Amino acid sequence: MVAIDTSLPKDIRILQAAEEVFSQHGYEKATLDEIIALADVGKGTVYKYFGNKEHLFYKLVADKNAPFLEKLHQAVNSVDSFEEKLKKYFEVMVHFYVANSTLWQIICFEMLGGTNGCRVEPDGDDFKVIPRYNSVKVSEETSERILRYHKILHDEYDILAQLITKAMQDNLLKEDTVPEITTKFVFFGVAMSIFNQSDDIAADMTDEEAARIITDHFLRGNAR
Repeated sequence: MVAIDTSLPKDIRILQAAEEVFSQHGYEKATLDEIIALADVGKGTVYKYFGNKEHLFYKLVADKNAPFLEKLHQAVNSVDSFEEKLKKYFEVMVHFYVANSTLWQIICFEMLGGTNGCRVEPDGDDFKVIPRYNSVKVSEETSERILRYHKILHDEYDILAQLITKAMQDNLLKEDTVPEITTKFVFFGVAMSIFNQSDDIAADMTDEEAARIITDHFLRGNAR
């Protein structure tokens, strides 16, 4: 575990300690006691600032996600062509997901309901949580938690969805392209590749090179 600077404000120390502990153990196995010990604060201080473990984790990832979204918007607005917008989007995405791989794996694999037998479906302009199996009962608390984390990812891939939808309107993609399916296929394919990449690939490939490969494969495939 890394040492936390005890001269920092207590809430910052708690967030830094939480990132370290969650990254080491995942969400379920992380304990507030370990976070408290690393941050060198009292248990009451954690409850004062964050309420409970889940609220602490959400605050941690939400604070990281806000500037990430801003960078995605800035990146795609900094260039003109669809291909360049894709490259810029994926440069920012790859950089962020590599840097925050463990925390975003927790979102995908622990917080989105997969382990609770749930999934998220569109519900008009919103979303709803659906049990995967008849025997699964979803509490209101569980549903609200899942939707909070779903929104984090949705806000990220919706920027890509808007690019793909606009490209279809401009006749840059095949007529049978379904933006929602295509977006999720590409977005989560990239995310899973980052989550499972080997150390040598991570060390040898720049964000720009990764973005170029992703964009090229999306637009042109592997065919000669």
